[in-house]
Amino acid sequence: MPKLGIVADDLTGATTVGALLARVGVDTAVLFDPASVSSLTSDHEALIVNSDSRPLPAAEASDRVRRATEHLVAAGARQFSKRIDTTCRGGIGPEVEGMLSALPEDYIAIMVPAMPQSRRIVVDGYSLIDSVLLARTPVAQDVRTPVTESHLPTLMAAQCTLGVGHVPISAVIGGIDQIQAALVARREAGDRLILVDAASLEDVDSIAQALAGLDWKVVCVDPGPFTERLAIRSGVVETRPVKERTLRTASADTDAGTVLVVAGSAMRVTHLQMVELAGVPGTDVIGVDIGDLIGDEGHYSRETARVLGEADRFMSQPVPPRVLMLALDSTISGDLGDLAALERRAGLQPGEAKGLIPVRVGELARRVVQSLAEELAGLYLTGGDIMVHTCAALEASGLGLVDYVIPQADQAVLVGGPWAGLPVICKGGLTGTEQTAIQCVNRIFDEKME
Repeated sequence: MPKLGIVADDLTGATTVGALLARVGVDTAVLFDPASVSSLTSDHEALIVNSDSRPLPAAEASDRVRRATEHLVAAGARQFSKRIDTTCRGGIGPEVEGMLSALPEDYIAIMVPAMPQSRRIVVDGYSLIDSVLLARTPVAQDVRTPVTESHLPTLMAAQCTLGVGHVPISAVIGGIDQIQAALVARREAGDRLILVDAASLEDVDSIAQALAGLDWKVVCVDPGPFTERLAIRSGVVETRPVKERTLRTASADTDAGTVLVVAGSAMRVTHLQMVELAGVPGTDVIGVDIGDLIGDEGHYSRETARVLGEADRFMSQPVPPRVLMLALDSTISGDLGDLAALERRAGLQPGEAKGLIPVRVGELARRVVQSLAEELAGLYLTGGDIMVHTCAALEASGLGLVDYVIPQADQAVLVGGPWAGLPVICKGGLTGTEQTAIQCVNRIFDEKME
């Protein structure tokens, strides 16, 4: 029976909060389908379900989160969290209201959007990423869920029907008593969603201590650190010692097998990471032509045959590749091209390719996984939609979280399906340095050696 129930709006978010919990010894699993909670045979302290609701219209997103929460309530969870994106993309307000609608009226939502370990902080209500205002970062041009407002109380007030309050950084750095006084004042004023500033992990922990002392029934609304801290401070979960793992950028003679990298993010960060990884000796790259990928069955079949032929050629070398990268041409080149023109050429409706691309990349990934057979050491998946559809193509029902490589680059194993137990690392498109993909691949080799 789970003690902690979490609903995430996408898979990368689910693995991020799950990895934070796993890193302190909490048995945590992510399920792709919220309805599968009732059929889960193994027991986990923390259960995370993916509502896959970030880009949905408000009413549909709210309904999905409400139904997902109902599954967690039925499973026995007693503390709840609405995991949000570190850049506040999506319909946070409707999703929070959806979760609250599935819980008794004495629950209150406390939003702490900071993730300091990823250089995301909130000061005086303003979201800062690497010291840059949120609306001045690339997230303002996100193709599906752009965010153009940096002042989060304003952003939330525009999304919510319930009262929105704000506890400023001045109260947070004043200590637990001041935090509690500010929270009580906002609740007495009728606010049911209270946003709290934080500029460090110490701030996040102070907020958690303050709420544990108030003994309120809380829905955590955050990227993960606040959920983890409150679960511990309130005694809902227990921490345990975990194995120390390596973080290396150099290859080793003991690295055995082939890691398959599946990359489809349009973010420049991912492009730079793939360029760095491609330069490591032993890495072979298979580019996927987007035009053929989204084309009719003839074009798609030819592209599938070409990709599998390339994979067979690389794997039949006297020394098979250490890393085989399956990536969209745009991810490798950094040139996004004219997707609208490719859609017109393929006879698709505007925007249709965005849904079709990850589905077909996932299908290609499964075919390549099958061709690698026993040489497969593990998977590195980057790009949220690519992760979802690759795992779906592999018939996995979820992920068992193990650790993180860096925050938001999360280590797990596949749960369910023919490849159950296979090591996998999942990373969103906006996360990490140019060396992150190399570090993630090396972690997979280390786990295989263990």
